[in-house]
Amino acid sequence: MTLNRTPTWLASMLIPLALLLPGCDSRISSGLGDAVGGPDGGTAEPRTYSVCAAGTISRDALIAFFDAREGDTIEFCAGRFDLPTGLILNGKRGITIKGAGMDRTFLSFKNSDSAEGINATHADGLIVDGLTIEDTPGNGIRVFRSEQVVLRNVRTRWRDAAGRDETQAGYTPRFQAGAYGLYPVESRHVLIEGCEAHGASDAGIYVGQTSDVVVRNCLATYNVAGYEFENTFRAVFEDNVATRNVGGFLVFDLPDLRQYGEKNVVRRNKSYANNTDNFAPVGNIVGLVPRGTGMLILASDQLEIYDNEIYDNDTLGIAIINYGLADPNQPDPRYDFYPEGIEIRHNQFRDNGGNVQLPSADRGEASVLPLLLKLKNLGRSAHIVWDGAVDAPNGCTSIPKDADGVALTQPNAARPHEEQGGRTDERGRPNVLREDATPTCKWNAWKFGTDGALKLPENGVCIAADNTYSNTQPGTLLNTEFLRANITSSDPVQLVLDLLKPASTDLTPHRCDLPTRPDPVLDLPYVPDPDSEDARPDPAVVTAACTGGTAGQVNRAALAYDCPRLEQYGLFAEAQDPTKNASGGGVPYELNTALFSDYSTKYRFLFIPPGQTAVYRDHTNGVTATLDFPVGTVIAKTFAFRKEDGTGTLVSENVVETRLLIKRQKADGSVQWVGLPYVWSGSGTTRVAELKLEGSTASVEYDYLDPDPGVKNADGSRKRYTGATASYRVPAALNCLTCHAGDDREPGSAPIGPKARNLNRDHDYAGVGSINQLQHLKNLGLLTGLPADTSTVERLPRWNVPGSTGQLPASPQDVHLRVRAYLETNCMHCHNPRGAASNSGLSLDYYRTVNVQYGICKKPVAAGRGSGGKRFDLIPRDADGSILPFRLASAEAGVKMPPIARSLAHGEAVNLVTEWTDSVLPTADTEDEEVCAGGGLGGLPLSVPAIARAYAETAKALTSADQRRAREAPRP
Repeated sequence: MTLNRTPTWLASMLIPLALLLPGCDSRISSGLGDAVGGPDGGTAEPRTYSVCAAGTISRDALIAFFDAREGDTIEFCAGRFDLPTGLILNGKRGITIKGAGMDRTFLSFKNSDSAEGINATHADGLIVDGLTIEDTPGNGIRVFRSEQVVLRNVRTRWRDAAGRDETQAGYTPRFQAGAYGLYPVESRHVLIEGCEAHGASDAGIYVGQTSDVVVRNCLATYNVAGYEFENTFRAVFEDNVATRNVGGFLVFDLPDLRQYGEKNVVRRNKSYANNTDNFAPVGNIVGLVPRGTGMLILASDQLEIYDNEIYDNDTLGIAIINYGLADPNQPDPRYDFYPEGIEIRHNQFRDNGGNVQLPSADRGEASVLPLLLKLKNLGRSAHIVWDGAVDAPNGCTSIPKDADGVALTQPNAARPHEEQGGRTDERGRPNVLREDATPTCKWNAWKFGTDGALKLPENGVCIAADNTYSNTQPGTLLNTEFLRANITSSDPVQLVLDLLKPASTDLTPHRCDLPTRPDPVLDLPYVPDPDSEDARPDPAVVTAACTGGTAGQVNRAALAYDCPRLEQYGLFAEAQDPTKNASGGGVPYELNTALFSDYSTKYRFLFIPPGQTAVYRDHTNGVTATLDFPVGTVIAKTFAFRKEDGTGTLVSENVVETRLLIKRQKADGSVQWVGLPYVWSGSGTTRVAELKLEGSTASVEYDYLDPDPGVKNADGSRKRYTGATASYRVPAALNCLTCHAGDDREPGSAPIGPKARNLNRDHDYAGVGSINQLQHLKNLGLLTGLPADTSTVERLPRWNVPGSTGQLPASPQDVHLRVRAYLETNCMHCHNPRGAASNSGLSLDYYRTVNVQYGICKKPVAAGRGSGGKRFDLIPRDADGSILPFRLASAEAGVKMPPIARSLAHGEAVNLVTEWTDSVLPTADTEDEEVCAGGGLGGLPLSVPAIARAYAETAKALTSADQRRAREAPRP
């Protein structure tokens, strides 16, 4: 075996120990600047980590984010810093991240291998203050499933292709920018104030599937949407400015998501001159927003809009539309298409609609809608446009039920839906959540009286007489205050009928009043409790434990700590070789279908403490369930790159890294899985694996036969992999959480691979022979609960071995099941209802129905440029038009999926997924494939290939007259 690094064991040992020492100087020890805390050893006192040195900024930041505990502050000094990877917080409460001010501290992620700049999950009490995040491949700051969050005086921006920012003449936003600037999602009690967002290809400040929110005193320019509430409860936009965006303020409800929003307020904002041409990647819902939109309300209920100034927007002031204009075939039975309970009062409208967006082949069919609205208004635009769609009784009598089978109109103390304000709102609308049972039909009887009439005004649109309207420009003189367009659906037949209906400008039916929406009560400030965390360990105790092992035995005392060198754990009989001869009863294992990692060869070992056992679990315990391992379990996985001769004989092997997952127990009895990366260097007897909390990169080459003889080429020969990458990434310790953390797993970096269905295969054990791996663990006394008949145990097929499904090799059903196994192993750890990508609404486990939730004709959510200009995740018989194969085939940060763990595309898997999409889908059990035919005024002749539209945007200079006016307008 060969390695390509010089041993630096002493420095490696000092770095983790220095993390434990308050008051250490970064230039000598940890690289963290002044770590200020209590007395040495055993302290829980808060610290401040100063991250200042440009040369080690990434290392220092990553270590600080890993080491920080409740009450700590991570402080970036003034300056411009380039970070090659994103910063992650997961499961850490009460952390403050601050800079010297948004005009003094700049963190650039232009060359990052991660989508987000800062990605915080379960980070209750998070404060981010006083810095600028620039040029992330994906989102600027993402906050997921967190409470009591404050984002204050933070700017996100994307520079244009010429390197200009939003303050410079000629700035031109681009669709290659990240999707969202500030992005709290599935969170609660969020305050965003004094922030800015510029150049996002979706929304500058986006709040999604979140409750109890205030966004105030912010500025958004040159985004597709300046601000967006999506599926959000009790949220307020107040005292903000939106200008030079495509649309100023959006309040959306979208289907197939965690919750459906209502009770939101938009007040005292300015939305003016939002006249930038739409540059969103085609396929994203915001790609439908017309240039020149002041506000857009889509399918959202109980919204109050007042005391705003809305002016100089080229197409219209406020649009209120139902989802049928976007996709009349959307099948989600929980989702209500219609915006109801809308009140617009005491706003100032001026000179909106003076240069209505015209149809454009680049933007597709949806760009026709503004022209149709103008034609129906006799050539005029309007300040307020309502599509006129009104719901009607549909005959559904099945009231939605919760997961316990109790109707949501009835009480159930076990599922109160407290975050949504109850199981129903005051109108009787069920507050349906993702975890509730899927309704059998779309129940809307709550909206109607006994006579079948819609209950008003609570389900209507109220527009008060105290709004003011002025038309002072030649292009706006004839515009009307209001238009009921009576264009209600993009279904081609219905659209033709709607075009024959007269429109109306009569506001009389809308002179009504609705209750004032109460302000959200934010549970702020968060008060950190450092004593709730285990005390930081005494450095002397760590040193004693890590250096106190016995040769040939697992050093179990050391497993409670992050030792600086792998050998200190005593996991392998030969300290320099982690590929064989595990100590202490360590058991090697393989997986049926494994995560792809740049064609590395992996050596996996499981260490279960003496006298302890794992417990059998399968997918009936949850689709992410692995075997249930006891405290003290270690899983070691080594990544190597092999070179073999033509016969498969090893010539050399570059062992790059060994990753550990260790299950620990805290003082309060709770458990935590910790992921630690160790990087190998040296050769021979001087080889050493050092802890690299900050991760690393390596240049690697490989040339080897697949170790599974069942993996073959089309001609029947053994499959060989040959290639190289200069950017193989050893993940930072924080990156382990990106894939390994989930709400339905144990805290921390819980295992993904050792599921019963993925372990259910034979392995050739030394001295034993070939035997089923699960049975072998049972025979060793390391596994309980295994069914006596192992033939009944669930099994994943080997994705790259035709016939391993039990079906005829290479038959459609065989391909179908093998692709499902691959997608589960490589994607499902995030794409499940309780995973890190749950907000996307896409779930990819092996057992679920292949329907819209699996991606069939599903519109992208939060994809940004990752959509590739395509409209749906999966279009049966059209891989080129589908997002999922496109993202698997990409190696570009912000586009590729999975988002980490690879720098190369997995060509063989991409080919199989492409074959599956083009030739196998839809299968007999596939649902919702008809949905692909609908949406976006799809019957009109302007339909052109989505991907062509998207790439046309790349070369298209956004230099329309309205854009020039927007750029030249004075800054507010």
